[in-house]
Amino acid sequence: MDHKVAILGAQNPPNLRSLVKAMIEESGFCADLLKSETRNLSDMISELEGYSALITCGEKIPGVVFRSLAPKGLKLVSRCGIGTDEMDIAAATESGVAVCNAAGSLSTTVAECAMALILNVLRDFPNADAEVRKGDWSRFFQGKCTRQLEGKTVGLIGFGDISKALAKMLYGFDCRILAFDINFDKNTAERYGVIESDIQTIQREADIISLHVPAVKGTIGMVDMAFLKKMKRAAILINTGRGKLVNEPDLIEALKTGVIAGAGLDVFAQEPLPADSPLIGLKNVMLLPHNASSTIEAVTRANEYSAKNVIDFLSGNTVATILNPDYVNYL
Repeated sequence: MDHKVAILGAQNPPNLRSLVKAMIEESGFCADLLKSETRNLSDMISELEGYSALITCGEKIPGVVFRSLAPKGLKLVSRCGIGTDEMDIAAATESGVAVCNAAGSLSTTVAECAMALILNVLRDFPNADAEVRKGDWSRFFQGKCTRQLEGKTVGLIGFGDISKALAKMLYGFDCRILAFDINFDKNTAERYGVIESDIQTIQREADIISLHVPAVKGTIGMVDMAFLKKMKRAAILINTGRGKLVNEPDLIEALKTGVIAGAGLDVFAQEPLPADSPLIGLKNVMLLPHNASSTIEAVTRANEYSAKNVIDFLSGNTVATILNPDYVNYL
């Protein structure tokens, strides 16, 4: 059977999309670069009909797409990235379509972003920068102090690849690191002095809480006012995971009223962040445009990994990052 691969993710740099196409074609498969524009489901299904594999970059793939395309030859969706909450994986499994991601490609760069948010919020660098640009040195003359990271207690909710990379960095700051995960990696924890904990202890003891769990039924909206009120008043919240983890109105209220001291956010409930979002007017939060993973090194790796996953799968080789191993392989 001749396999064809559709490469979506038009927001990817053209040179990387071309790299993916070349990798796939050099392996003997056909590949097409699609524009990946917003389309209705009927047009989407029609455009993708006949492809054995899709490489996606955050496009929404609802259940009807899997159910419609599986009988037409779709075998694999390879995510150029990590998160797959935009896909109906249950429908993919029922339809016999494998879903995989580029796990490991973005861990370091997202961890670096989380570390940068921690330091910037603790030291209030964004506001200091804005003041200097206006010629305002008042915080210098007033002796206004911020806080250092060394010796702080950091709570990691989720202890996967990104969180482990962040723990490695925090270890160098002599932090006390607490972490919660339902599948806790004791070996990595021992290497970086991470203490296995529960969420209640993290809320009570952490100076910084960083979120590193997927947005699933049990985690969506987990950070609400009740959660925030259990944190220290001087604590900060960091979210480089998914916007849906946080009840945004509750966080806004907590930042306004001093329930917590600050936050650093790369992800939001609605993206792009609406121009009238109250978050924009708050000085104790640092906002980024969901670009924690957007370094050339990480994006290149993610593209290469996603292409290799397709090549291995269509060649009958094992793909280690299959997320729904219960799918039925009709290849």
